[in-house]
Order: sequence, then C-alpha cells, then structure tokens
Amino acid sequence: MSHTSKSTVSIPVTDDLNNLPDSLKIAKTHSADCDSIDSQSATYSETYFDALYNDNTDPWHYQTRWYEKRKRNICLAVLPQHHYHDAIELGCGNGVFSELLARRCQALVSIDGNAQAVQLAKQRLTESPHVRILQGVIPDVFLNLTEAVIKAYPLSAKTLANKPSFDLIVISEILYYLSLKDIDTVITWIQQHLASGGTLLCCHWRYPIDGFKMNGETVHRRLYQAFNSVNSADEHQVAFNHQGQIIDSDFLLDVWQRSSESIAMQEDLI
Repeated sequence: MSHTSKSTVSIPVTDDLNNLPDSLKIAKTHSADCDSIDSQSATYSETYFDALYNDNTDPWHYQTRWYEKRKRNICLAVLPQHHYHDAIELGCGNGVFSELLARRCQALVSIDGNAQAVQLAKQRLTESPHVRILQGVIPDVFLNLTEAVIKAYPLSAKTLANKPSFDLIVISEILYYLSLKDIDTVITWIQQHLASGGTLLCCHWRYPIDGFKMNGETVHRRLYQAFNSVNSADEHQVAFNHQGQIIDSDFLLDVWQRSSESIAMQEDLI
C-alpha cells in the first residue's frame, strides 16, 4: 500500500476543542455517531487476528516497510522524556516496537490478545529481562492486571501496590478494534493508572479497516473528548496536558502528559 506522506506538527496552546483541526473536531452529532459505531462487536475479534497470524509472523510487515519504521521513529522522537521507569504497551503485536521501547524503559510490560503474537514478541525480547510479555484481551485484561504483572515481573514498589501506576502508557493501532464502550473502559483505566508526570502516547491508522467501523479519526476524537476538554475532577490529581500532536496523511499521533509543565518548563528553559 502506498500513500503520499505529509506530516504537520501542532502543539495546541488551549484546550478549546473549537481550535482543533477540522478532521479532529468533535461533531455535534457525536451521540448519534456513537450509537452507530457501538454496534461494532463488543469484544476483541480473536478470529480476525488468528487469521492474520496464520502462517505469517509479520502480517503488517513491521520489519520490512519503511512506513512502519518511520512511524516508530516518530513515536520514539516525540516522547517527552528520554527514560521511563515503569511502562506498559497495549497491543504489542509481534514485539517490533516493544524492542525499541525497551531501550527507553527500566521495566516494560507489553500486552497482546493473540497467542501467536505474544510468542513472537517473547522470542524477540528474550534477551531483555526487564520486559515481560502478557497475553490478554483489552480491556478484560485490566481486571487481573495487577496480579498478572506481579506474577510476571516484580516491578518497582509503586507498581506492586494495589493500584499499579505507570509513567508511560503506549497505545498503538489497537483501539479501533474495540467497541466505544470498551474504549471508554480503557480511558477510565488510563485516568486511574497513569502516574503523575507520566506520558500517554496514542497512534492510529487513519484509513478504513475492513470489517470494523472505526478508524484513527474516530478513536482520536474520543481521546480528545476524554483528555482535552475536561480537567481532573480530583483537585489532588494533575490534569492531562496535551504535549504534542502529529497529523500525518496516514496516521494520527497524540501525546499527553500528566503534568502542568511543558518539556521546556521541566528542564528550566522557561
């Protein structure tokens, strides 16, 4: 597949949704759209991914396509911190991006719902003892995530608490396979488990996907609605700050940080 690639980087200076690019504005008919989209299967489609990984160790050509390598490089470049302590990746696939994330993290938990993908990721990360690959369907895996993480790998003391927190949450190319109800469950989980000062990175393909009603546009509108328009209800919780955005012809990339300071502020440049 070939597409013209043209990237723009935008750093919003306000949470006013009216100032977002037209492609990402929340429509006034959002509720009606949600009703239509939420008719999508309420659960992760195991057979869809089983078919993709059947006799194929790299169904999206992560290892060979320049498009994929370029996208990974952009994702890594926009992370506001050079190093993270406890990170979690939702939807790791065969672990190609996990391998790169591992170099930026002291501890990384990567999750995927497909058994074949998990085995491939484990093989790829076999020489990275600070990484653990877990099989679990999102968002159902959240119900037993604390127990699974403790059993799989003893992270830091704060992550082993009853409510584990992560200073990096990566969600790439996965949310449009879920129902809107499940996406909202993921959003709630992020709000509860992203540590103060932590980073949320979300990246999704913009084009239609056969068999699914959502794409990156739909998903990122939902994320904007959740993180850009509402401040934290808890006065002791730091609200999400939209650190950066890349609107590529082919994908959308958004980065939020649970900090009221920009990267320049954090490094005393301002």
